[in-house]
Amino acid sequence: MLLAGCFNLPNDASEINTTIMPFDNEHVTEDGVVIERMKTDLLCPDGELSSFHVVYKQDTITPAPVAVVMHSGAFDYVMEPGSGGPLSGPHYHADSRLTADFAVKKVWETLGLQIDDLDPVENNLGTLPAALANRGFVQIIPGNCWGDLWHNEEGVQYNDLTRDGFDRNGRTFAWWMLRLASDPSFAATRGIEIPVPIDPAQLYLFGLGDGGRGVLELLNHEGAPEVTGALVDSTPDNLAAFTSQPDIFEEEIEGFSRIFGEEAMETIEAFSWTEALRFPERMVYLWSTGDPNLPSAAAEPAAEALKRVEGVNVMSLSTQDHVLTNSDIALANEVLDYLIVTEED
Repeated sequence: MLLAGCFNLPNDASEINTTIMPFDNEHVTEDGVVIERMKTDLLCPDGELSSFHVVYKQDTITPAPVAVVMHSGAFDYVMEPGSGGPLSGPHYHADSRLTADFAVKKVWETLGLQIDDLDPVENNLGTLPAALANRGFVQIIPGNCWGDLWHNEEGVQYNDLTRDGFDRNGRTFAWWMLRLASDPSFAATRGIEIPVPIDPAQLYLFGLGDGGRGVLELLNHEGAPEVTGALVDSTPDNLAAFTSQPDIFEEEIEGFSRIFGEEAMETIEAFSWTEALRFPERMVYLWSTGDPNLPSAAAEPAAEALKRVEGVNVMSLSTQDHVLTNSDIALANEVLDYLIVTEED
């Protein structure tokens, strides 16, 4: 069971809606890097507005490269709904991940600014966002309050509404973030303005844990723009690693069936990277055989398949860690050294 998070935030998270806060992470070496929270009109299952955070250097004048960073831990469901509505009753996690409050806290954890961990199995030191900030990236970090592995999009890819009792929209939100990063006209329709200039021609995707599934969802999305580079780190690609062991993963399988639909469970195998509509120019696929949160069979098939794809760097470690680039600044920089395309390349 997971612990409730305690963060370097005001007691009432709503107090930071319009506050610009310094990115006070020991790994950030650039001056003037800040975090700004922005709300959208897309509702979380608890009826609260969803939000995302933008990390940027305030004195940015030249259009900066932009990264959409999707966090881990985006999985939850109500195991036994009570009489108080679809979110009442015990959840898969001890504390609900189907709320706007959770999404804010998870982003804060990803930035390495938490006091107590939401996901103790992860060592979130914020090294990936810090490394991106040090290289001048503008980061758009959505908070997933739908617990759907970044898969569901109302009107396109539905969850099991009968069992859940609410719409999941993790992929919807990820798609919105990609459009914010690549289409100024979309930002205007949502009443959102990115605080500093960004360069849509330098567009990158980063997925930690479950967020790596969001990377492929976006690469496969109809009308997706060109993506320069992408990172997939510690991602459960092959869900058959879970479904083939129902005695061990009974509760996880129940959650998968709600997200993907019962009819999909018989064929839910490897997350098919080879069918991506358009691979980025460069991609890093990173996983560890010692990952305490991921069966090796959940990542190894994709790793083997991607070794044959031009431009993809498959990195296999043996460390006992999850979301590897967010706990190791040297590794985060090594990944960025490969991904970032320069004029000399």
